[in-house]
Amino acid sequence: MKSPLLSWVLALWLAPLSSAFAATLLFSHNGSTDPTTEGWSRSTATTTVTGAAYDDDGTAVWRVTDPGNSSGGTGLYYFRTMNATTLDTVMTSGWELSATISVPTDDPTSGIAWGVDSNTWLGFAATEGAGRRYWALMFGRDASGNTRVTAAGSAAGTRTLAAGYHDYRLVYDPGTARVTIYIDGEVWQSDYNGASASAGSNLVYWGDNNGQSSVIPTRSAYYESVDFVVAPEPSRLLFLLLGAFAVFGRRRRG
Repeated sequence: MKSPLLSWVLALWLAPLSSAFAATLLFSHNGSTDPTTEGWSRSTATTTVTGAAYDDDGTAVWRVTDPGNSSGGTGLYYFRTMNATTLDTVMTSGWELSATISVPTDDPTSGIAWGVDSNTWLGFAATEGAGRRYWALMFGRDASGNTRVTAAGSAAGTRTLAAGYHDYRLVYDPGTARVTIYIDGEVWQSDYNGASASAGSNLVYWGDNNGQSSVIPTRSAYYESVDFVVAPEPSRLLFLLLGAFAVFGRRRRG
């Protein structure tokens, strides 16, 4: 358990810095709120994939379920776009994409492995101008119900996690043009370069980004929160410090 005294001292020490170098929250999703009421757009109006509010044993989430069909619309993700001016600010100041996500062990079935692919997705694409890239996490599960995660375009392979909710953060450093990936406050990858992207809109997106052409196992994902912020260098340092302390007091859920 995190010490109340330690939390108090940390808050006093960080307060002046956080006021001077505050990060800017651009996009956010929270709990079981319909993303379209938070400013997110749906990728399509016609799809067999569903998105709905859901109570996961007391945790409010947005549940995205893919029945695994091979036609009729097989994807549904939520996205926010940004213009070239905002993109320039984001890429020169630095950005952070964070989310709390659960790949359930028994919804709608248990004991069946799901491939680690873009049926469950969290990402950001910068697709205007030169050097078009995207950075994204993709999720699946093994037959025992453990969560599996990989980073698109990374050679680091797949990480296996215990079932339940996990906190994921992608932190972009404009000085190196690389992303550090954190899982539950701990560094997983520190030199992630993303993958090449085609020309298109600059967007943050999450949900089911896969238009499969063959039948796959039915699957669901629970999105408790998604945040995208512009974080100048001092703010990123504060986030790292806060994340390190938060890991000691973080609640664990199955």
